Amino acid sequence: MDVKQKFLETIAKYHMIQKGDEIMAGVSGGPDSVCLLHLLRACREELGIKLSAAHLDHMFRGRESREDALFVEALCREWDVPLYREEVDVPEYIRRTGLSPEDAARRARYAFFERAREKTGANKVALGHNRNDHEETVLMNIMRGTGIEGLLGIEPVRDFYIRPLLEVSRREIEEYLKLESIDYRIDSTNLKADYFRNRLRLELIPLIEQKYVPHFGASLRRLSEIARCDLSFLEEQTSAAWRQAVTCGRGRIKVDLKKFLPMHDAIKRRLVRKAVEELAGDVKDFEFRHTAMLVDFIKNSAAGSVIDLPKNLQGEKQYDCFYISLKNFRETGDYLYELFVPGRVEIKEAEVSIQAWVKPRRGLMIIRTNPLIAQLDYDKIKGNLIVRNRRPGDRFVPLGGHLKKLQDFFTDEKVPKKERDKVPLVTAGGNIIWVGGMRIDDRFKITEDTGTVLILKMERQED
Repeated sequence: MDVKQKFLETIAKYHMIQKGDEIMAGVSGGPDSVCLLHLLRACREELGIKLSAAHLDHMFRGRESREDALFVEALCREWDVPLYREEVDVPEYIRRTGLSPEDAARRARYAFFERAREKTGANKVALGHNRNDHEETVLMNIMRGTGIEGLLGIEPVRDFYIRPLLEVSRREIEEYLKLESIDYRIDSTNLKADYFRNRLRLELIPLIEQKYVPHFGASLRRLSEIARCDLSFLEEQTSAAWRQAVTCGRGRIKVDLKKFLPMHDAIKRRLVRKAVEELAGDVKDFEFRHTAMLVDFIKNSAAGSVIDLPKNLQGEKQYDCFYISLKNFRETGDYLYELFVPGRVEIKEAEVSIQAWVKPRRGLMIIRTNPLIAQLDYDKIKGNLIVRNRRPGDRFVPLGGHLKKLQDFFTDEKVPKKERDKVPLVTAGGNIIWVGGMRIDDRFKITEDTGTVLILKMERQED
């Protein structure tokens, strides 16, 4: 099968391109990207695409980098392909950030593609990664102690990036360019064993193929395909576990421990990583040790324990649940509503409504077993009724008890910290008369002298 046929079959196999797409090819001037641009140009009518190119000068190699840029300019002019180009001082970026040259160049490159895509209006970026790049990535990830995701190597499609040459070898690309009499640039840094990937490419892989596994690349690709199949199953299991055990809120995620703890450790780890990704946007820099530490914390720490996590996150263990949240995030802001008698008010922050009315004490059935209904001595209540959530310094006298800090009451009642800002407090004259759904204040209880009873009823709002 020739290179063009592989190129088109890869596009079809992974549904990379649809008619009407505006494709921007990342072109460094090297053989892979030049081959990619040539094939896209040759097939643009067949594919039904609008084509442009983008080139970034990393300013790594001085004159050589400038010559690369001039080569790409001339090539795009000859092939009638619009070109967007920039210069970025990556060496200065390395000095400023302390990143490795490889990581700094990669970050600068993908940030450039984002800008270029916005400037050109392209909806997809085509990159020239080939089959050998994919194999090298799998091996690199194995050597770094990857999880199963790392065994996938380079994805054919990720977000708006597509890689149509991913099933074409480096040798096939070079032979194609030779056959078509197409010139290209050679990056001299790719010939030096200064970087990890280069050492694998130039030294380790040839050694393995020569002395141990002649078809080592094929073995790596097979491993990648097996991992892809297994990962698909694990993702299905994780999604099912997520639906069973996880509740998402704004800025936080709640995990039901009764459902979470019996799960297999593989699912536990995937579940917490998914939670981190949901909150932080990705799991970059959230390493296996962080995942293992978090799972161990959930399993073994005491209720009320808190753990600081990377990516500005923290975890909090409660009696029957665990929270992962953004640090310093308060899901429920301060709220305050006036409650008329008779009347009804909806507290959207707490997802409840509270209704108030009065009745004569004589002949009234006293309800003591329903926490959602409070009956109080209306004659003792002064001022308007206000419904609010907690404030610093709140105190009340729980029915049958003594003056107590509200936060101590919540602790005694095992109210999770993340839920405490939601609990509605009915107040009158500056006093808490009812902690909604939990306890009235002893000073406002019904006695033999009560003439009129205030009845408060709380209802949960349905989704």
